[in-house]
Amino acid sequence: MKTGSANLIVLLLIIIFSTSCNENVKDAGNRNKIPKIFPEYYNHTLPANIAPLNFIIKEPGSKFNIEITGQSDGSIIIQQSSPKIKIPIKKWRRLLAENSDKNISIKIWAKEKGEWIKYQDISHHVSKDTIDPYLVYRLVHATYLKWHKMGIYQRNLTNFNETPIIENNSTDNGCMNCHTFSGNNPNTMAIHFRIIHPGTLIWKNGELTFTNTKSENNMSAGIYPAWHPNGKHIAFSTGKISPHLTTRINKPVDVADKASGLFVYNTETTTVLTTPELATERRESMPEWSVDGKFLYFISAPEAEKGDDESLLHQRYSLMRIPFDTESETWGKAEMVLNAESIGKSISMPVASPNGKYMVCSMSDYGYFTIFHQNSDLHIINLETKEYKKMELNSEFAESHSQWSTNSKWLVFSSKRTDGVLTRPYISYIDDNGNSSNPFLLPQEDPEINDLLQANYNRPELVSGKVNLKPIEIRNIVNSVPEKIGDKLE
Repeated sequence: MKTGSANLIVLLLIIIFSTSCNENVKDAGNRNKIPKIFPEYYNHTLPANIAPLNFIIKEPGSKFNIEITGQSDGSIIIQQSSPKIKIPIKKWRRLLAENSDKNISIKIWAKEKGEWIKYQDISHHVSKDTIDPYLVYRLVHATYLKWHKMGIYQRNLTNFNETPIIENNSTDNGCMNCHTFSGNNPNTMAIHFRIIHPGTLIWKNGELTFTNTKSENNMSAGIYPAWHPNGKHIAFSTGKISPHLTTRINKPVDVADKASGLFVYNTETTTVLTTPELATERRESMPEWSVDGKFLYFISAPEAEKGDDESLLHQRYSLMRIPFDTESETWGKAEMVLNAESIGKSISMPVASPNGKYMVCSMSDYGYFTIFHQNSDLHIINLETKEYKKMELNSEFAESHSQWSTNSKWLVFSSKRTDGVLTRPYISYIDDNGNSSNPFLLPQEDPEINDLLQANYNRPELVSGKVNLKPIEIRNIVNSVPEKIGDKLE
């Protein structure tokens, strides 16, 4: 008898507790406005395998109710007093999987002065096209010309796991940059180290090498690497660049390209290949291979004016290409693709889509170091027709480095639109006609990190899997003496 009474009391308490924790909001009054949330996750096209878009509600309320539903059955309900919304990852994955190529809605209620108020729904489209599951980027804490702490990290985009590939506190705080992959392959990678323990690390076929790419025939060690589709050749820029503080409004920092050229490194014969076509009085930089490997694209600016660094900052770069035969390792004649003077813009950071249809470039009024140009926008070029247009994904702030997913459906790029100061990775869906969707900020487990982390995300690169290297393996080889390279000039 006593046991039965006790069980009844427990059951009643559970019912009362459940009722008090999950209040009925269906009869709430309507507020005819879209709720303010951060990040501003509104009307996006999402990959079906992306991590939850956690956010913070920026509306007043003592309690909040969130319901995420799709066109198919199933929903996610969250009711809590905190405005910081963390969506359960398993339920999120299930909801996206059930609503592939359909829409999902996010409904938000806020309790103000004892009454529930409902805001307008937020809608997203779930694409059937997935995104490469990993994103690799450099995080650098920087103020103008100074830096002290940086690392290259990989983030699993299907959840929130972030692990370091290498951090510079293990390499005597030297600089590391220009990480790149061959065809989004995590098993074929290059990273450039400079100032302290300078050299280029190459990860290929399960083997690590560390090479000094400086030779008698180039101005500097290789920078801005680009892997040939064969995974054998790497194109590099070489040159003399220097940062500058300027007196221009909204442009306190820029980079001058005093001299530059291009060469190709054969990772198997460890030789450097170049041609007079890429070692002219002009300045050639930012190499990028065509998908079929038959052409090397690059940007090119007029010869530098000696003794006038300021004038270097105002010159424009055109987009060019040159044929290259990988079997004979011979070059053709360089040709113009898009003339900077005819379009009135300077071209930078070309990146070809894996399907061979498009190339995305940054364009600004002058120069090529677009991270410092607020007016830098991404443009897309049809490689068959040579027609180009400004992409729909741009903002009023600087957009710079971009990179494609393996299936040519997603573009990740660096943007300062979050706060106008720091770069963050944004992701946009690209349709078959080269149109871009409203981009979304890289999701974080704690959405507040986008305000708290005072660091730049540089060179976001999508890869098809995890880079299975331990930081200690990279540290050990970077702290060794780099190998020398040979030369071959056509």
